[in-house]
Amino acid sequence: MVMVRQMVLVKARVRLLGTKAGYSANTVLADSGARMSLVDRLLAERVGVQYTGREINFVSMSGHPVKAVEAVVSELHVEGEVLKYEAIAVAEMPNMVKETLKKNGFDKNIVVGVLTLERANMILDTTTGRLEKVEGFLF
Repeated sequence: MVMVRQMVLVKARVRLLGTKAGYSANTVLADSGARMSLVDRLLAERVGVQYTGREINFVSMSGHPVKAVEAVVSELHVEGEVLKYEAIAVAEMPNMVKETLKKNGFDKNIVVGVLTLERANMILDTTTGRLEKVEGFLF
């Protein structure tokens, strides 16, 4: 008998603090396929971010090209780890992406990417569906 492990999507507790307001979500997708953390444009404007002027092009999980702009949020909390002045990608998230996130029980406004996880010294555990804190190291 062959046992097959099912990969589990990883959830994270996140809090954004911007220049205008804050936003908290308990079920944000932590995505090892996303380089930068992505925040929907309407949420970014509501909390207040500082745009850098850098444009970013990427492909969404639905396979559609998306144009984003880089911004900095005052604080991004991931599982209680506080990251000050975190760079994020801000884009108009496609409805298909929002629907997919919502259908799987995730917040539809934020996806946490690898750069944020590396800065927080966290890795994804796809067997438990949680983030795991690890020691950072330098070469």
